[in-house]
Amino acid sequence: MIGKQYIFKSRLVSGDIIFKYDLNGSLREVLFPERISLSHYIWIGKYLPYNESIIIKMKKSKASFFSIEEIPADLSFSRFWTDYKYKIGKKKMAENIWNRMSLSDRVKALSYIPKYLDHIKRTGHNQAYPTTYLNQRYFDT
Repeated sequence: MIGKQYIFKSRLVSGDIIFKYDLNGSLREVLFPERISLSHYIWIGKYLPYNESIIIKMKKSKASFFSIEEIPADLSFSRFWTDYKYKIGKKKMAENIWNRMSLSDRVKALSYIPKYLDHIKRTGHNQAYPTTYLNQRYFDT
């Protein structure tokens, strides 16, 4: 049974590394990008977050060369459409954009929605169409 998943991003590694934990917080699977150098394998082997508590500590650290985000359990377009709460524009076009996005971008897009909606509420600005939010990468701030 899968518990939580985390995505590890670094400017030193091209691609994302995904750590999957079971419900007890033990590491069950690590997914590497297609290309990764031997030195990066060695670094990950040395600092392998074999327990979820370790990756949570790594996530809270102020390291500038990597970031760690929890992957939401549901990365589907229907989750995005529901969470975004603005059903204006072309749904099929937004879905096509979503399907072309990387896993990392989907995580960022979903994670940023609450912050974006809060910003809209505080400033009184109009909410962007879902296609604009995705195409203009509002979540890359």
